[in-house]
Amino acid sequence: MALKSDSVFERIAKRLETIDPNNRQVQQVYKFRIQQNGTVVKTWVLDLKAVKLTEGDSPAEATLTMEDDIMFALGTGAMPAKEALAQDKLDVEGQVELIFLLEPFIASLKK
Repeated sequence: MALKSDSVFERIAKRLETIDPNNRQVQQVYKFRIQQNGTVVKTWVLDLKAVKLTEGDSPAEATLTMEDDIMFALGTGAMPAKEALAQDKLDVEGQVELIFLLEPFIASLKK
């Protein structure tokens, strides 16, 4: 199943290739649960400790659940995470503050 947010995850994977494992500011594990009409249709794990992105389900320090179009908006810079949280369009389980550490990484995808 193709989703709008797939292009964001493709850019994340490309961005990971440029990261120096010895010089990282963010070293957390994030899970993205992507929904369509309230049903989770895809799950991605962004492991910034191991510098890898995988489709599937594994433990994470912060789990972000949102609709496909919201992930696309976050990944393209059309919507900041604070706005998505304020509008209840982004649900975070675990350490909520970790999403703000991730924002500069996501912002770098637009370049």
